[in-house]
Amino acid sequence: MPLRFRYTTYMGEQHPAEKKVVLEFSPADMPRLTKVQTEKLRKLAGVRYNPETDVIKMSCEMFETQAQNKRYLGDVVQSLLKEARVSRFL
Repeated sequence: MPLRFRYTTYMGEQHPAEKKVVLEFSPADMPRLTKVQTEKLRKLAGVRYNPETDVIKMSCEMFETQAQNKRYLGDVVQSLLKEARVSRFL
C-alpha cells in the first residue's frame, strides 16, 4: 500500500491533537501514473512535496475523529490523482 497514515494516541487522555492524522506517500509509488503524470502530481502537491525524500506529506485535524480526518485525506489524494491524470491541451 503506497499510502502511510500516522496517528497519535495519548493513552486514554484527552488531548487536542489526538484527532490529527498524517499521511505520507511517494508519487513514484502511485499506480498507473506515467512519468509526466507523476511529475504533475509533485507540482500539484506544492509545498507538501519534499524533493529530497520524494515524499508528499499532509495532515488533517479539522474533523472530530481520526476516521473522518483519514477519510478526508484519502479524498484529497484521490482528487490529486484524478487531476494528475487529466491531459489538457490548449
